[in-house]
Order: sequence, then C-alpha cells, then structure tokens
Amino acid sequence: MPHPSFDDVHPVVLAGGSGTRLWPLSRIGRPKHLAPLLGERSLLRHTVERLLALVPADRIMTVGAAAQAELLARELEHIDADLLSGLLLEPVARNTAAAVGLAAAVVAERLGGERVLWVCPSDHLIQRPDVLREAVVTALPAVREGALATFGIRPSRPETGFGYIRLGPPLAGGKGVHRVAAFVEKPPREQAQAMLQTGDWLWNSGIFLFRADSLLAELGRFAPAIGEAVQAAARAVRSGSLPRPPSDLYARIPEQPIDKAVMERSQRLVVVPCDPGWSDLGSWQALWEIADRDDQANAFSGEVTAEAVRGCLVHASTRLVALAGVEDLVLVDTPDALFVGRRDGSEPLKRLVARLAKETRPEVLEPFAHTAPWGEERLVARLDGMELRVLRLVPDAPAYPAEDPNVVWTVVEGEVERSRDGQALRAGRGEGFLGERGLWLRCAGRGDARLVKICPTPTPSLE
Repeated sequence: MPHPSFDDVHPVVLAGGSGTRLWPLSRIGRPKHLAPLLGERSLLRHTVERLLALVPADRIMTVGAAAQAELLARELEHIDADLLSGLLLEPVARNTAAAVGLAAAVVAERLGGERVLWVCPSDHLIQRPDVLREAVVTALPAVREGALATFGIRPSRPETGFGYIRLGPPLAGGKGVHRVAAFVEKPPREQAQAMLQTGDWLWNSGIFLFRADSLLAELGRFAPAIGEAVQAAARAVRSGSLPRPPSDLYARIPEQPIDKAVMERSQRLVVVPCDPGWSDLGSWQALWEIADRDDQANAFSGEVTAEAVRGCLVHASTRLVALAGVEDLVLVDTPDALFVGRRDGSEPLKRLVARLAKETRPEVLEPFAHTAPWGEERLVARLDGMELRVLRLVPDAPAYPAEDPNVVWTVVEGEVERSRDGQALRAGRGEGFLGERGLWLRCAGRGDARLVKICPTPTPSLE
C-alpha cells in the first residue's frame, strides 16, 4: 500500500553504467544492476521492489541506457508491467547530471515543478529500508521548501571513490536535518584519511531528494549548458513504447556527474545522517564487506577449497577452485573468463576491462548467461571460434527462434516441440537437429527442457 507521506514523491531509478569493477560477473552487455550478484534477483529488482512498498508502479521513473532497453524492459515487466510507463531511455551515456536533469525536466513538464524526485541508484544495497524511509520522511519538509537533500553514511575507511559531506549545523525547525558545510567529490587518499579522523564528515550515499524545479534552478545557475540541454531534450522526448530524446540532441549535453555539476556548489544542500545498511557494491571489496565470511575472513561461493588462505573473496561457477597460501585476493571463475586480483584493486581492474573492451573481447562485452520469457541461455565453453551453450526452456512459455543453420542442437533433458510452417515434431533426450529458417522451439512437457547448443562465436560489438 502506498505511504501517505509520499503522495507527491516520484522515485527516479538510475539504471545506467557498466559495472566494470565487478567484472567478470558484471559485463558491458549485462552491467551490475542487471546481474544477480545477491542471489537470484538483480539489484535493479531489489531497488524497485523496495520503492513499490511506498509508491505505485506508475509513479516510478527508470532512466536507463537505450543499448540495454530490451533487458531493462524485460526486468521491469517481470516486476510490474506498470513500470514500463516510466521507462525513459538515454540514447548515449552523458553521466548522472544529464540523467537526473532529464528526469526532473520531464516530471516538471508533465506534472509540475513542485513534484518531489527521489533519486535512487539501481545498483546499491539497502539492508534496512525502513531506516532510509524514515530519513526521507525527515527530509521531506525541507525539500518541499526548496532544499536539495542527500543522505549521509558514517565512513568506515578512507574511501576515494565516494563523495564526502561535512556535517553543518542543524536546520532550524528541521529535526535530524543538517546544513552541508562542505561537499567534496572523490578526494585523494590522504585527504580522505584526514576527513575520517575528524569525525565530522559523512559519505554521500548518492541518494538525493529534491523538487524538480529546485534541481532545474540549480542546474541553470551552476551548469547552464546542462540545464538548457536537458530541458530541450525533455521537450523533444519521442513518445512510444520506449520513450527517449533524439540522439543528436542528447549527445550535445555536457558530460558531468550531478555531484560535480550541482551538489558541490549548491547552498541549498542539506543532509540527513542515517544508517540504512548502505553499500554501493561498487567493487569486489564492497561485496566482500557485506558477504558472509568464515573465521579466516574468507567469503566463498561455489565449490571452493582452501589451505592457509585469509581475507579472500572467491566465486566458483562450474568447477572446483582451490587456493593455498594467499591473502586478500579476489578470484572469480566464470565459463569464459577467470579473474584474479587484489581485493582492493578496483582501479587496475577498471583499466583492464577498458582495454579488453577496446579489443572487443566477448568476455567483456557479452554476458555468459541471460534470461528471457522462454527460459535461460548459458555459456558453458568457448574454443576455436565455437561456443557450447545450454538452453533451458520452461513450460507454457513463448517459443525460442532457432533459425540459424550453423547451430547444432541436442536435447539433453525433457521434450522439445519443433515447429515450422505449421508442422510440429517432438524431440526427446539424445535427439539432435540443425537450426533452419522458420524453426521455433518450445518446451513440450510439464518440466523444463534442456538443449545443448553448439554455434559459432558471434562477432562482438560495442554498439
């Protein structure tokens, strides 16, 4: 049931980014907010379901990348079909000032500038959503008067990848709300260490609350080129099943994070300190921090065995992973890539993934598994230009197109219906066939059907 305090609140879920610091589980073709890093559900789904407890689905806006439109639409529809009405696509990535500004401009144009936007990254973890909800309720009166609010997290280490907020005096009449004395985005390590020692600095959570017109006014003051461009883009948003602004218009927006464009400069910024069990999950270090760990501070998933190992994060997917005599490492084994690095080495990993992407390596660009209404397709092995994949078809689901004549299929579990030109045949365990034009596959039994698919490796692309 919607929360009465949120009647004028419109959540904006930021669902862009590539999640390169969590490679190889996160890929450019399936970034971290769409990857099941915490069990079976994606981080996007965790975020949206948390918001659905407070506002109806048709009031949630999701701003995402046009290149991920199909994945985003499928995930949102699976949660609640009404979420599709709020999906807004960016033709090109222009950082968060453009995404947030576009959302504010669209809401202001359609519903009025006094509406409150609650900006929520789709790839953060909130372990105590009730604490965050109360912090938002605390900030709402000041926000409705024109303040821009953020939510501060007590720092636990000198992290250089976050923004820092210096806690100012309490806001008059605003219990729990403080003015922001200073905002510093991503300080160097020495400065972050000094901030940590003073005790009066907070991490910026990246979660913001403001009226649409307040944000647009501050953009106009501090980043007028962005402010004018996002409003022009909002007026030109093309209607349809998946709305988006024109590519040429959106590409002209200067690329800058909202933290740099507005938050570091605005005198209207306030902060509510809170502890909602927040993590940005922006690195293997962050994932290790929230994971269940053994008495040697190791976090293992899959089939892992270790001897004299401490402080390691290991993900095994299809085989035994063994370690001996190492400390503070990350080891992630997927069907097509093995990554080994220091647990705190997110910057070298980011540079490595950028180089592999420039080389158009499929291990970076393409996900090794994806789901769809018909089931799931998962990579098992890649060798000499060929791939071995396993396709799982679920009962009473749409058909899978199997038109590529270069693909060899073998049924390994259940029964499959092969339909073509109005004719249908069944294939059972051990039976094989080739793909052909007009061929569709469906699960023919009550349980799932599985097929082995042998096919050429597709040529990857950054487009």
